[in-house]
Amino acid sequence: MIISIYCSGSIQKGTTDNAKLCWSDYDKDILSSALAPITVRFLNPDDPLVCPNDTTALFGRDLYQVQIADFVVVDARERRGIGIGIEMLASRMLGTPLVVVAPENTHYRKDQLTYRGTTVTNYIHPHLEILADAIVESFKAAGHWIKEYLESPIRVKNGDVLNEAIEAYRVNLLPKDNPMLRVHREIEKLRNGRTPAVTL
Repeated sequence: MIISIYCSGSIQKGTTDNAKLCWSDYDKDILSSALAPITVRFLNPDDPLVCPNDTTALFGRDLYQVQIADFVVVDARERRGIGIGIEMLASRMLGTPLVVVAPENTHYRKDQLTYRGTTVTNYIHPHLEILADAIVESFKAAGHWIKEYLESPIRVKNGDVLNEAIEAYRVNLLPKDNPMLRVHREIEKLRNGRTPAVTL
């Protein structure tokens, strides 16, 4: 059996990126070993290209790889940029299973985090929590999850998670979100020349 995995993670764009944790051959070997005897073909966003100025095609290449991959594995061991978020969202729209490698007590996962006026325990960044089919500690664990999925597939998340999240906010938080309620009123006032009650 052979599967393809898209390696989502930071690309070294210059010498200033040398300190970044990026996908390495070592990481791929760990993932491949965990999946043995399955053969893995990796799809890489940082392959050399002949037309690096064609930004539409470059963006399309990443999306195409997400589309044809059997799995997307995100390297979220440290803080990442906009590209990874787009690839995660694309995996939901394109139906590709999404596994995120985010060890505990790193940027996206913390035992405890104080932010936005409160303290949260067992924090996982909401974007990862909602979009990922699995959040694991290591590339080895990612391989084990993929192997289990292949033996007993689950229904992966799709674009519905976006509408579900919006609806959860609208029902559960918006009625208590005074800054957002004020924005609603200001927008309505500008649009209508009056200040109607916010429709919840």
